Amino acid sequence: MYSLIIPSAKIVSQDLQKLGKLPAAIYPLNKGIVLDYIYELYGEKVSNMVIVTKEKADKVEGTVLKLPYKDIIQNEKLDELKDVGYTVLQGLKADESSNSVIINFADTIVEDVREEIEKDSFYYAEDEISEKWTYFEEENGVITSINDKTLNNSSKSESGKLFVGTFCIGDKEAFIGCLEDASHNENNIDSFYAALSVYSKTHKLKAVKANQWYDIGHSDKYYDTQLEVKAREFNHIEIDKSRGILKKYSDNVSKFLGEIKWYLKLPDDIEYVRPRIFSYSLSYEKPYVEMEFYSYHTLHELYLYGELSKSQWKSIFERIKFIITDFSRYKLKDENIKSALKSMYLDKSIERLEKLKKDERFIRFFNEDIKVNGVTYYSLSEIIEMLKVEIPKRLYNSEEFQIIHGDLCFANIMIDENLNFIKVIDPRGQFGKYDIYGDLRYELAKLFHSIDGKYDYIIKDLFDINLNKETNEIIYGVQDKERDFNLFNELKASFKDIIDKNYDEIELIESLLFLSMIPLHGESYNHQLAMLSTGVQILDRIIDIKK
Repeated sequence: MYSLIIPSAKIVSQDLQKLGKLPAAIYPLNKGIVLDYIYELYGEKVSNMVIVTKEKADKVEGTVLKLPYKDIIQNEKLDELKDVGYTVLQGLKADESSNSVIINFADTIVEDVREEIEKDSFYYAEDEISEKWTYFEEENGVITSINDKTLNNSSKSESGKLFVGTFCIGDKEAFIGCLEDASHNENNIDSFYAALSVYSKTHKLKAVKANQWYDIGHSDKYYDTQLEVKAREFNHIEIDKSRGILKKYSDNVSKFLGEIKWYLKLPDDIEYVRPRIFSYSLSYEKPYVEMEFYSYHTLHELYLYGELSKSQWKSIFERIKFIITDFSRYKLKDENIKSALKSMYLDKSIERLEKLKKDERFIRFFNEDIKVNGVTYYSLSEIIEMLKVEIPKRLYNSEEFQIIHGDLCFANIMIDENLNFIKVIDPRGQFGKYDIYGDLRYELAKLFHSIDGKYDYIIKDLFDINLNKETNEIIYGVQDKERDFNLFNELKASFKDIIDKNYDEIELIESLLFLSMIPLHGESYNHQLAMLSTGVQILDRIIDIKK
């Protein structure tokens, strides 16, 4: 097994700092951070990871502490910021677990490493000579020349071989010696590449052409990477990169048909909120939709991993509010609204909880008091009886519906890199018997459950939880992101004129969202316990369910 050295001493370049001044290792990428993808690439090939940091080192350390694979990560903070060679040298010295190491620059993902990795090898690509990368020439395993990006490019060649940022070193101690010697040289080449050149004279290096690699260090390549990673992660999505078209399928046909119909039924003057539709099929056999693809970030990514300021979040909330308000121009009143409210709030909640009751792991929560963080609440059986009274009393009072998205959580809200334009995806497509119409309070509760209920933290395992089986008590806490402002307060301030008169009702719906989603998340018992804890805590704000 190898040790993995990840140099991440500098924050990303200026053109990528719109999401925050972050080191590449913890920069947002799709639904996670770059480090998540590097870790997933190597799997069991590595026994230890050393991340070498300097700028924003505290941010890296704080993020690492929340990762599920944190136990194999070692943080090494530099005393001073020098070149890549110095950064790698300190990482190698800090590592004590293996003499064979992989060095993976934090802004590089090379898909080829999923296959067998040869000792004393490195990955390269071919591209036009530019100041973006460092180029080389080699002969019989020996690097004969280096064209460093830090130097004025005097090469007359139109293209060359470039280091993509992944290297496998079979003799760590020998390479450390080369790095130490190179650090004293007075040439202008980064000591890392100078050392690599010297090392290759005694340890022949195999140059392996990378078939698929992603560059996160440059904004133009970063957004290509977003596209590639997104396409690779979803079995039911195809992306035509040349045309910028996404084609989506789904096994959940009924839900998917509702989604497509929502896109199609939107009035012309609010179609701006959705991707442009090029083609679709409503066939029950194989429905699909082809739509414009955007390599935007979701608010889920920015919420968990970005470093947006208070004013940036305020601007985002104002844009969401505009969309919801614009939707409200289209209203509906008829005699079936109460039936839809009953279906969504009472019937669905009771049905889901009754389904949960069949899970042996949750029987005690139905038969005994629920204890969360030292507070004792009524059992789920007692809560069900209370909901049968409180839901009709508190939530059946809406007399009109408006157009809603229906699943307006952070994962379904996309925003461009300048934080100016929003697109919404994956709509619910059904509220009771209605399609694009529904209860505004439900829409707002979905926003609440992302920020107030920390749903995004739960699904990414960014929480601590323990169940004492003897006392049936849950100790639960979210590994919340440190900010110098309260994000939920900012949301409430932005939506004050909309939420004030219905605030308790929105929170009640938010609690029902968490309680009713528990049986849907059987993939993780801890997720279910976190949702149960969150649901009862929020419910207790509205209905006194403490014992």
